[in-house]
Formats: sequence, structure tokens, C-alpha cells
Amino acid sequence: MKKILLISNRVMHYRVSIYNYFFRRFKENGYNFIVRSNELQKQNTHRLEFDFKEVEFKFANYRKEINNIKPDVVIFFLHLKELIYWELTHWLKFKGIPIIYWNKAINYDDPDNKMRYRLFNYMHTISDGIILYSGEEIKHIKQKNRHKVFIANNTINFEDFPKISESREEIKSELGIHFKKVVLFVGRMGIGGGRKKAHHLINIFKEINNPEIGLVLVGSGMDQNLLGEVNKSNTIYLGEVHDPRHIRISKVFKMADVFCIPGHIGLGLNQALFWGLPAVTESGDQPPEIQYLIDGRNGFIVPNNDQAELKNKILYLLNNDSIRQVFSQNAKQDIMQHASVENMFKGFKGAVDSLL
Repeated sequence: MKKILLISNRVMHYRVSIYNYFFRRFKENGYNFIVRSNELQKQNTHRLEFDFKEVEFKFANYRKEINNIKPDVVIFFLHLKELIYWELTHWLKFKGIPIIYWNKAINYDDPDNKMRYRLFNYMHTISDGIILYSGEEIKHIKQKNRHKVFIANNTINFEDFPKISESREEIKSELGIHFKKVVLFVGRMGIGGGRKKAHHLINIFKEINNPEIGLVLVGSGMDQNLLGEVNKSNTIYLGEVHDPRHIRISKVFKMADVFCIPGHIGLGLNQALFWGLPAVTESGDQPPEIQYLIDGRNGFIVPNNDQAELKNKILYLLNNDSIRQVFSQNAKQDIMQHASVENMFKGFKGAVDSLL
């Protein structure tokens, strides 16, 4: 059985479910999927089905692991700032072991940085295969490297999501949420609202006086200054939500009506669309997952930093039940069609098959 070694930085809990799926599907195709990382997220509650070990990021440690495993191909899921990436890449090229780059095509937080782009392009060129989050990213890949690109639409494993039998009203009662209609934000906030721009939503809800409409914020990184800006009459901060089997966070999504992360929307969009929530966000330096949000079909994309229009579109969806219902149906349909874990696996398998 051929061996695929994934070398990753911190393995997030939602990736464990993905890697379990990859392990099973690769095994069916004659491959053993192995993961080595410097850290496994402590909040992970999934049982690990694949061969995993935490290994400190030191070249000697990984050289030893690779010599013991003898992989047929190595996939890197690392940041360019991590020295181990550069050391292992050039050593593996010397050893003649094929390597695959898996990540975003560029740094979307600093897309106009020419030096960073050169570094990304260098890694694209030296790699034997490239796995991207989205087909839209190919435009950032030099023409000479496009022949080795495979698309694995970035997602989470919906097959592991729990069934929630409680009604929206029952969930609201359980969570202490009294609003008739709820706008939901789920994500890390950071100082001043962070790159996800939580402060834009907080500002908007200072201006909304309808007692039936409320904002629910979920996530870490809420600083005290930002918390002090919250309109307590219509905004509830639930903090971080982690529990075995992810039942509580699923309930939070099920009880909401509209999902909004004004800035860097990320995989929160996937989860929202799965639960049938129309999404509203701003244009700007959005990550590849923005491909799933189709303006005017399953949500809206308003001009960057236009808080007035962000508010208008949120209220439009909340005040038009029939339109929101259509958007909700489209949301579920679109995410299942374009972001299934099987589609993601096929991108990985295509890249591996092309080399082995």
C-alpha cells in the first residue's frame, strides 16, 4: 500500500473529521493516509482513525519520521513563515520524493505584497503538485504551473454533523434568546473586531430598535472595549461554543435566520449554508470560501466597509420571509452541491494519482 504523508501545522478539530474521511477513502483506493503535525487542537472531540503523531517542528525530527515512514508522496499544509517548510521541501527534492503544496494560492490578508507573492510562486514552482481551495484561485498561479493544479474546494465534513430534533423555539428557550428573528455571527473576533469585522455588526445593532430582531455573537477574542460597545438590549454574546459531538453549536445555527460575518468569512459560511442560513458579507480581501456565496441567490455581498448597505441587506432578508425562505433553500442546495467532503477528497486523490 502506497503511503501519503501530510505534514501540517496545528490540526484544527474540524480537520480531524476531514482526515478521518480521507483515511477511509484513500484506503479504499490502495493508499495509507498519515498525518504528522506540531499540535492537535485541544478542543478536538473526534476519534482519530488515521495514523497521527505530534512532532515538534525541528528538521531532525521530521527527517527521522520521513525516513521511518518512507512516504511515496508528501503533502504540505504549512505557512510559508514556518522554517521547517523550506528545510523539508528542499531535502525532499534532493531525496526525489514528490511534494504537493496544499493551501491558498496567495496570502489574502496581504494580496498586493509582491515579495510574498514571489515566495508563494517559488513554492508553487518547486512543488510537484498544487492543491487549491477554489478554482477561482488559479488566476494567482503562474501559467507555467497551472498544469499541476488540482481543486479541492475547502469545506468541513457535513456527514459528521449531528441531527438536531429540537425546534427553533425550543433551542432559543434553552439558550435564553428571546428575539423573534436572529442574526448570527460565528468566528474569532480579535482586537477591535478583527479581520472578520465584528464591530460592523455591533455598530449596526446600535441603530436597530426593533425588539423582535437580535444579534447573537459566538466566538473567542472578544476584547473588553468591543464588549463595551455592545447594545445589550438586542445583542447576546455566547462566547466560545465547544462540546462533544458539536451539538450546541449546531443548535445555535439551527435557531438563527441570517448569518453575517462582514469581513473574512471563511468556513463559517459553509456551516451557515448547510443549516440553510442566507449569508451577508462585504466585498474586499475575502478568502476562497466566498465562492459559495452567490449574490442575490443564497445571500448578499455588499461593498467593502459599507455598513449602511450591510444593514439594509440584513433587514431586507429579515423582513421578507418568502425571500428568505427561497434563499435558505438555495443555501442548502448550493453548499451540498459544491462543498461536499467527497468533492474535496477527489481533488486530493487527483493530485496524488497524478504523481503516483
